[in-house]
Amino acid sequence: MNLKTYSEIRRLLSVTSILIQFALDILVSTLYRPRGLRKRSLSRRVLAVVVRLILRRPAGIIRFPVRLRQTIEKLGPTYVKLGQILSLREDLLPRRITYELRNLQTKVPPITYEEAKMVIEQEFNVPLRHIFKEFAPKPVGAASLAQAHIAYLRNGQKVVVKVQRPGIIPIMTNDLRIMQRLAWILQQIPYVQDFQPRKLIQEFSDYTMKELDFNQEGKHADIFRENFREQTDVILPKIYWEYTTKKVLTLEFIEGVKPDDTEKLKKLGINGPRVAALGARVVIKQLFIDGFFHGDPHPGNIFIVGNEKFCMIDLGMIGQFTPKTMNAMFLYYYYLIIRDFETASKYMVGLTETTPHSDIAGFRAEIEEIGKRWIGAGFKNYSLGKLILNSMNMGARYKLYFNKDIMLAIKAIVTIEAVGYILDPQMNLAKVSLPMMSEIFLGRISPVRMAKPILRALPDYLDFLEQAPATILKTLGMVSSGKFQIEMVEKKNDKKPQEPIWKLWIPFAALALGIVLLSADNPLGGDVALGRSLHIPILSALSFVVAAWYSIRFWRTRRA
Repeated sequence: MNLKTYSEIRRLLSVTSILIQFALDILVSTLYRPRGLRKRSLSRRVLAVVVRLILRRPAGIIRFPVRLRQTIEKLGPTYVKLGQILSLREDLLPRRITYELRNLQTKVPPITYEEAKMVIEQEFNVPLRHIFKEFAPKPVGAASLAQAHIAYLRNGQKVVVKVQRPGIIPIMTNDLRIMQRLAWILQQIPYVQDFQPRKLIQEFSDYTMKELDFNQEGKHADIFRENFREQTDVILPKIYWEYTTKKVLTLEFIEGVKPDDTEKLKKLGINGPRVAALGARVVIKQLFIDGFFHGDPHPGNIFIVGNEKFCMIDLGMIGQFTPKTMNAMFLYYYYLIIRDFETASKYMVGLTETTPHSDIAGFRAEIEEIGKRWIGAGFKNYSLGKLILNSMNMGARYKLYFNKDIMLAIKAIVTIEAVGYILDPQMNLAKVSLPMMSEIFLGRISPVRMAKPILRALPDYLDFLEQAPATILKTLGMVSSGKFQIEMVEKKNDKKPQEPIWKLWIPFAALALGIVLLSADNPLGGDVALGRSLHIPILSALSFVVAAWYSIRFWRTRRA
């Protein structure tokens, strides 16, 4: 037995022991709990006392969600991270459980200065004093995976140094292997498999391993900075790559005020409603323009800097959309805020993963009904974030599921709405979102944007036109020589054969090509006089002729 296997078995035994204690607590709590309105019988009370004494468990009723949360905290950082992810999955778990999981303790005792120093020196293979001019022994924040220290580079630049806890990678790696094995077992249970435990754990595993590599977080910061390079009111801390490794992240120190520090914001005279609206626009841009977004924009990860600038930090948890998902998510959100719930429900279904047991019609009807209730309640009593969450919650009931990135996007919307409410109690996220969403929508249907796919394909069209004469002559030569034969089979049918409906693409393609060729002397750009060399006007006219001729021929055969 190698050391790796031995370590995993030890961890498995430890996890199993904690889970058994959890099961025993729930058993005793169940015996103490009355059934409905009836009091417990004498025999049941005696049984509860006997079982409690034998198992040495505390007396009384313990709520299942509370005991589950306490057990997760005992299991350690990997399970705490999993619990935090599960607290977002109201589409899979009952709300009473997800609400309790949001109380998971993320604050842990910090590692010592000597331990932090050891990690840094091992990563850079030089003494700490050769890396930093000053390094504060006391951390400014500590979490389950890492902690942050203030430091000064040799040139005097003030920075924040994020140091990973020593030994955390082997612990989390073993835990993830155990989770994957347990998920495989759960996947075999008919009822449980509907909740897709294997996929959920795989998503969590992929996300966690990326978060353990601080190089990834640094790359995320660089991507965000590039995406917001033209916005002077959005700040991303600079990453000092020469002082960054997988276990150490060094970034620019930025002085700011947290959005929930309302007293300080008032003293500085910061305009709360304006900053709240800015935060909403920042999230909308990330979600619906960039497709790359901060998955956890809570008040601890946001600073208000200087004259109402918006700064994001702690960029380990990010989400990323494919173009198809971003489009569906955008249209769902857009039609939601303009209160077209029927169309919004269609696009929400497009965001889900269905199974043979999915009830799509029932899900859409439920979403539309939730939307109508939202209109009646008003945004103060029933926020947009709550509407979206309630809609997502219906997914599991109708056997439709959302992936991790969709849930992170929903979390980003809900969180920025909560932050906005702190800054501006009158904030209506739907109203704040509408101008920017409308601008994006109009941009998506602009002629320039819609012409781009045609222009990208234009070289293929031109190549086809150049090769078409030679291809036709070659085909005719093969037919005349007998190398290529066409067999005509006459069907016994009084009706004339009709052109299949799919062939309508031919006149449409010809028409589109004619428009593109006519609208630009040089569609490909550059210095080539394409209009003169390929006789664009002539080709455009031929395209229109082909479109008209084929359209007339098509409709004549369909009407015959």
